[in-house]
Amino acid sequence: MKINTVTHDYIASRLTAPPIKDVVEAAYLRLSTEKGSYFTDKDFGSELYRLRRSKDTPQIRLQAVAWAKQALEPLKPRYFLANIDVSQTLPTTNGKIQLLVKLEHQSGQIYTTTFTVEVAG
Repeated sequence: MKINTVTHDYIASRLTAPPIKDVVEAAYLRLSTEKGSYFTDKDFGSELYRLRRSKDTPQIRLQAVAWAKQALEPLKPRYFLANIDVSQTLPTTNGKIQLLVKLEHQSGQIYTTTFTVEVAG
């Protein structure tokens, strides 16, 4: 089963999924899971959930980028990633931070996804 990052719902899939979906889904799961909430691995997840009660300021946006990079760092050895780049897109709506995640494989292929972090506004 795969997870749709837009609707947060399951997608029926074949037994073999393309690697692009695996690495993007792994990144999505790490960003959307609260750090410490996964019972077998206390380091799994991110601290982005802490921003729900924070105001939308430039410092909070930089903190979101830093926490996202920290959460995605363990993906490097497993998926043979050469570089992980997280940046924020231009602010479009108050109360949401849109992160652009680029995962570069050692072969040069780049996987791109977005992730929205809700803040208090």
